[in-house]
Amino acid sequence: MSQVLGTRARKASPPKRAELHPFEAAVLETVRRRRLLGPADSTVAALSGGPDSTALVAALSALHRAGEAGPVIACHVDHGLRPGSERDAAHCRGLCARLGLRFAARSVRVRPGNVQAQARRARYAALRAAAAEAGAARIATGHTRADQAETVVLRLLRGAGARGLAGIPPRRGALVRPLIDRSREEVLAYLAARGLPALEDPSNATGRFLRNRVRAEVMPALRRLAPAAERALARAADLLRGDDRALERSARALHRGKRAEVEALLAAAAAVRRRVVRRLWKAATGSRRGLTAEHVASVLRLLRRPRPGRISLPGGVEARVAGGRLEMAGGRDGNDCAPARALL
Repeated sequence: MSQVLGTRARKASPPKRAELHPFEAAVLETVRRRRLLGPADSTVAALSGGPDSTALVAALSALHRAGEAGPVIACHVDHGLRPGSERDAAHCRGLCARLGLRFAARSVRVRPGNVQAQARRARYAALRAAAAEAGAARIATGHTRADQAETVVLRLLRGAGARGLAGIPPRRGALVRPLIDRSREEVLAYLAARGLPALEDPSNATGRFLRNRVRAEVMPALRRLAPAAERALARAADLLRGDDRALERSARALHRGKRAEVEALLAAAAAVRRRVVRRLWKAATGSRRGLTAEHVASVLRLLRRPRPGRISLPGGVEARVAGGRLEMAGGRDGNDCAPARALL
């Protein structure tokens, strides 16, 4: 190694990392605590142009510059549901140019029926395709603590159990939600501090969708009763998610593929039995959808019959008890939600 005479060799200092805004530091704390991203993980971030997704891409971009996350690719999905949506894509493209982010745009077709559900499925399919094309390890969405609280209220109104009331998972496979611990007020304050413009989706103001009514009417009423209602609902979701995981571990031990031993099921807690039935259903159909609480109760009644029995379930699936085992067989798509019917 060459050295100037009369001086000591100095170790090169690492380049100074960008300083994080308090909002970005809070997002980093969530990322680390919930193990959402690694420092080298590249991410496709969903960007609608709204406040939450704008804050998401800006914060992830800052984490990348600080060496706390990998490269970020912003992906805008046009659902084609309203005229002028191409202007949203142009806005998002300009935002990414300002932030120095790679930008991808995808267009999808939304099937008739439940527009919100179909749009969601099409959007996630487009995000998965974008991640595969980019070789990204993660897909990030801008769900916030407010979204979490609204989801818990909606599912409570539908009579959901622990799985449903666990709300939006911070991470599910490659899908992560880095803003899940941040409030909407924090998001708006961050955008104002950074001088970042955001779009407003006009569909958020319509009372046509139940979530919008919960956001506009129920959540303000809950905050008047308990100012920390949003935080409390999000905390309840975290606690219930832990309970659900423990029950799922117990259920996993009680079945093999599409069958389970009746004696072991009857010895288990009712919450575990219900989960075993749902796991058998998924093994038979490849999906969790289509099986209602009524169907589950019908299957569980089979366990206590003195003789072998069977019932028909949606999608051509049959549940039967024989030889001390509960089994599920058949299945086409699992999407038909007809009530369970006993077969004589």
